[in-house]
Amino acid sequence: MLLKTASTLLCLLTLAGEAIAGVHSKPSAQIANIIKQAKKDGIDLEALPFAQAAFRSIEEIKEAAQNQTRYDFRNASRIDVHVHAVPGFYYDLIPVTSGSPTPKWSVQEHLQFMADHDISRSIISISTPDSIVFHGNEAYTTGLARLLNEWLAELKQSFPDRFSFYAVMPLPYNTAALKEAQYALSSLGALGLGLLTNHEGYYLGNAALAPFFEALNNTVSGGPHVCFVHPTDPLMRVDNGSSIIVANPTTYATGFVEFYFETARTLMDLVLSQTLIKYTNVRWQISHVGGAFPAIEDRFLKMSPALEKLAKQALNSRVWYDSAGPTYFAQVKGLLGYGVPSSQLVYGSDFPYSQFPYDAAAKAIVDADFLTQLEKTALFETNVEDMFGVHFQ
Repeated sequence: MLLKTASTLLCLLTLAGEAIAGVHSKPSAQIANIIKQAKKDGIDLEALPFAQAAFRSIEEIKEAAQNQTRYDFRNASRIDVHVHAVPGFYYDLIPVTSGSPTPKWSVQEHLQFMADHDISRSIISISTPDSIVFHGNEAYTTGLARLLNEWLAELKQSFPDRFSFYAVMPLPYNTAALKEAQYALSSLGALGLGLLTNHEGYYLGNAALAPFFEALNNTVSGGPHVCFVHPTDPLMRVDNGSSIIVANPTTYATGFVEFYFETARTLMDLVLSQTLIKYTNVRWQISHVGGAFPAIEDRFLKMSPALEKLAKQALNSRVWYDSAGPTYFAQVKGLLGYGVPSSQLVYGSDFPYSQFPYDAAAKAIVDADFLTQLEKTALFETNVEDMFGVHFQ
């Protein structure tokens, strides 16, 4: 097993000690059912050193729902599609995210944030590295994905009027990921699937991931399926693929700048591999209005007019671009310059990870002189309903 950081190893040892201490306690009926269902899918949750802490986190969400504070949502109408939660057990595993401290999170603070920012519903995802914590360890990756998805499902179940979620996918393990996608979409009620720009060094257009997208397009639980692509650390496979290293060439924290290049890399890969073009039953939500992608789109598409036409059709109709970060001062104009219609723009706060003021990011959209009032209302409210093909009450 190749652990990502020494701090993760220390957290695992601590969690393992807690699990041993509580090994004789009988699980609740809910947890017993989660364990039973996972075993049917070939996942032994009880063998994971972080499982007991995850079970406690799931039960804490239910307790929070039973003792919740009432918040004022009378003026709330926005739908937030790029927003995260940080389960307590996950924070213990990942105290640092892409060079910055992982934020602490509570459901009460999240609901207060929503009420304060006129947000009626949050489409929750787990930020990087989601289940990609234990490089090369399929059992741990698959088990962590299942625990995170059960936690997200409990959040949705406990607060059905406020939260929906993107399911965590244990890629690059295609068979496990497809099984998890089926379970999350059909049994847990996930709205879509959360992906990273790369999974253990495989960018999303890589041939190694093609079986996942082909099966998702053709067989998994109806569709169309929405995949949310979140940037992560740039990873590179070395020594003939036997090792994985972080490939950030700068001294800056990865999340500060490199995330924008990650989004460009994987979106370019999706286009050139024609993954974006071939799989018409898959829709995409791309972070930060495409990151650095507009800066390179002409450079590689103008060399292939036939591909350019097909790519633009997909980029302008089956891809939605969220606003997370300070993207509406000028950056989004690069995206719109390629003819992307405003119907493809959606709102994302990036709570609780953003290091840019949330009010300022939203105000930049409200003040944008290149959008009409109707376009802004759609951006904050109805474009996301079109993306998912659902109407939120």
